[in-house]
Amino acid sequence: MNYYARYFDSEGVFNTPQALVNFIASIPQIMMTDELAAAMLKFCEDKTSFPRHFRLPNKHTFIVIKTNASSLDEFKTVGANGGVVPSAVKEAKGTAVDELRPGKYHVSITFRRAVVNPETRKCVFVDETFEAEMLAQSQRQCYDVVVEHLKNHPDLDARSQFPSVRSANFTATLLGE
Repeated sequence: MNYYARYFDSEGVFNTPQALVNFIASIPQIMMTDELAAAMLKFCEDKTSFPRHFRLPNKHTFIVIKTNASSLDEFKTVGANGGVVPSAVKEAKGTAVDELRPGKYHVSITFRRAVVNPETRKCVFVDETFEAEMLAQSQRQCYDVVVEHLKNHPDLDARSQFPSVRSANFTATLLGE
């Protein structure tokens, strides 16, 4: 595992945590403390793969990214993963909402309806539930049809907000095939 670090125009890719700490300490605007060095080493040893922003006392930050790239040119050309898609993304191909199960569904969606106050012309959001029974091929199709219907409804403001298909505010229960 290598580490990419950037502070304004100073950047580099380092193959050891100590080389990373030495690079950050060499930047004149950064005052290296024992706590900062310990936090950087802890981040390097941690199994997480997300980038980390380190906040400095002067309200600036620098970023450290774990990478498979072995050089700065490679990092800038192919990215942090060296052109490899992370395994978590590879595994998530299909979900239950995409599973084809044709039949009659009972659909319930709770969305945030935008209601405009005529006096102030300001928008207030109110939770509203819409329920329907429909024929569909999958839960995803139910979601798409219902949201499209609601978005095109003349009584609904375009600023209304709809939940995700995987949200607890959307259910599509198969009643029969």
